Amino acid sequence: MNNKLYKLEEQFTKALSDIFRNEIKDPRIDGMITISEVRITNDLSHCNIYISIYNSVDKNECFKTIKDSAGFIRKKLSSMVDIRVMPELHFYLDETLDYVDKMNQIFKKI
Repeated sequence: MNNKLYKLEEQFTKALSDIFRNEIKDPRIDGMITISEVRITNDLSHCNIYISIYNSVDKNECFKTIKDSAGFIRKKLSSMVDIRVMPELHFYLDETLDYVDKMNQIFKKI
């Protein structure tokens, strides 16, 4: 990965964290949203965003609302990151830590 793309991904991560913390006011997006990883394609046309959701009443509803808010998030992101053309945003639910917790519970029982 080239250094310029890596720096852009870091900017996206910081800006997205700020957007989720300060800009989104939808009550369906509750709990703690963590940006696990941001991957931007080499041609800058697509951005894959992996998020973790903790302490949410309904994780699936929260994730669906985030996906539905992609246009709003993209608009806010474009005002925070200096890029000529904003890539299309794709959100994915990262359940790695949920899996780790599940495995820890299994090991504790053994």
